[in-house]
Amino acid sequence: MTHIGIDVGQFVEDPYASGIQRVLQYLAREWPTEDVPCDFVVPFGNEFLLASAQQAAALFGTAFEAESADQLRTSVEGVVRSLADTCVHVDLGTLVSLYTAWLLPEVSYSPAVLDRLRIFRQSMPVTMIGYDALPMTDPENYRFTPGSAALVSKYFQALADADLVVCISDYSRGAILDRLRRDRSRPTLVAHPGGDHVPVATSPITRIDTAKPIRFLRVGTMEARKMPTEILRAFQHARKTRNIELSFVGAPSASDLRINEQIEAATELQDSGVTWITSATDAEVRTRMHEADVFLSIGVEGYGIPVLESIRLGTPVLFAGIQPAAELMIGSGAIGAPNVDHELLVRTFQEYGDRVTIDDLAGTVDPHKVPTWQAFVDTVARASLTGP
Repeated sequence: MTHIGIDVGQFVEDPYASGIQRVLQYLAREWPTEDVPCDFVVPFGNEFLLASAQQAAALFGTAFEAESADQLRTSVEGVVRSLADTCVHVDLGTLVSLYTAWLLPEVSYSPAVLDRLRIFRQSMPVTMIGYDALPMTDPENYRFTPGSAALVSKYFQALADADLVVCISDYSRGAILDRLRRDRSRPTLVAHPGGDHVPVATSPITRIDTAKPIRFLRVGTMEARKMPTEILRAFQHARKTRNIELSFVGAPSASDLRINEQIEAATELQDSGVTWITSATDAEVRTRMHEADVFLSIGVEGYGIPVLESIRLGTPVLFAGIQPAAELMIGSGAIGAPNVDHELLVRTFQEYGDRVTIDDLAGTVDPHKVPTWQAFVDTVARASLTGP
């Protein structure tokens, strides 16, 4: 019987809270353990801990409860120590003998993770989940530390050569096939991550005070491909004639410090209408989404889980650029612009800086049309089970 090992070494080594970690969390929560036996493999010193799906879900959940990177790392270390008291410990040789298939569910430039992937591929099929931006499609998003290029190349070569890849969108599939030159005869599937981890909002959004500003919200790291400075400039232009506010929620850019400086400078201007929260818990993000009038998703997204979260909470989405999740929700709460140039973004802020227009858009929101995690995880699990 097939028994799948799921490598979570990257998360343990470098915990983070983003769309990839949300995928990990619900991969564990929704994994069909009775039909597809698996272990979530957690490195622990020179050994490995064999965690259940339930234990792994608790581990990944820490990513969305911590309020800082240091707190998250401390939380993950504590959970791993607890797992060490309850889970089976095995060495690498034993680990290889336990499984008939191996799954790498996140992006990893870790030498240890990549070495394990190579070792397991020698004796069993390996499946990888394919995500969004690649160095070849978004070079401005990548600033590799000296000496890391070989590891980055090793990861992307593994993605090109894996026995089976499940991509999070047609966009990511196309990038992997065209830019990584993955052999098109190898199975390369698409499964859409879910948004139903957010309950449908039961309380109505209060937008009856026409004197209040229209509240625009943008959630996500300040990466260049997500166009935070372009959004900011267009907002500042439109605010001259509209009663609007703009909130950024997301970690600073790690690749372009100028982006952070520009956003921070805008927040310090008197009566700028701009705020920036660099860290927030799940609960805080959801509160802001629910209270916003419009959610913005502009630029290049490999998928865009926050779009689905916003629609589940009753807040409509304006999008432009490459936005796979938003495109799935056209007519059910999302509306797109044909391009992302400055003049168009300004007009978007001006058009939707109007209460009547916003209320009309909000009326199209259908949170029950959001893709489900169960469907996504079932595809990953079945693909890993059956192999190429």
